[in-house]
Amino acid sequence: MRLSLALLVLVSSPALAEPEGSVTARTAASGYDIGVRIGGYGFRREGDTSSANWNECRMNGIGLFATHGLTGPLFLEAGLDAYFSASFPIGGSAMDLPIDRTSGLASLAIGARTNLTPWLRAYVQLGGGLELTKVSVPYQNGPRIRDDKAMPEGFFGVGMDIRIAQGTYLGASFRTLVMGNFNYDPARLATTDAWVAAPKADDVFAATPSLATQGQFYVRRDL
Repeated sequence: MRLSLALLVLVSSPALAEPEGSVTARTAASGYDIGVRIGGYGFRREGDTSSANWNECRMNGIGLFATHGLTGPLFLEAGLDAYFSASFPIGGSAMDLPIDRTSGLASLAIGARTNLTPWLRAYVQLGGGLELTKVSVPYQNGPRIRDDKAMPEGFFGVGMDIRIAQGTYLGASFRTLVMGNFNYDPARLATTDAWVAAPKADDVFAATPSLATQGQFYVRRDL
């Protein structure tokens, strides 16, 4: 309900009748813009109620995106991003397995934006896509256990950008994602019994939908 109301407010905002020099007016005139972004995300740690509970399987990355203006304040966004596991800037837990995860994400979103001032713009968006990921964890003194996955993702995001030069904008966004996270069992991987066979990759990397939060900074340019 809140998402529907937010989209309705933005769609019915004064952006449809904005002055020629406004942010939305210039974007609508060109139709397209392109940008580069950096950011990171982490999954919510189940059972952790502290303020630092969104640091499970921390990922950092970089991406490219492009948007195309539709009717009024509506727009489409397509993005390609590459992410890799990292502890910076929020460290994980000492109990976490040293999982190595590298992901490529392709996404498509629809959104609505409005001008707060002639040089400041805000937006909301709803989207989804596909994550292609390679993951591995160490096992005893032998080879790492590895797997490849293709998993869907969905997200809701909000953002804001400011014009820093003619046709060039600096912005930030925040997203709540639903993505696959791996329910690996540390106790099973920690076994030292020589006769016990290494667990199957499908058992180690059994993915389930989980919540994650993502922050991004970007620079975009009108075409």
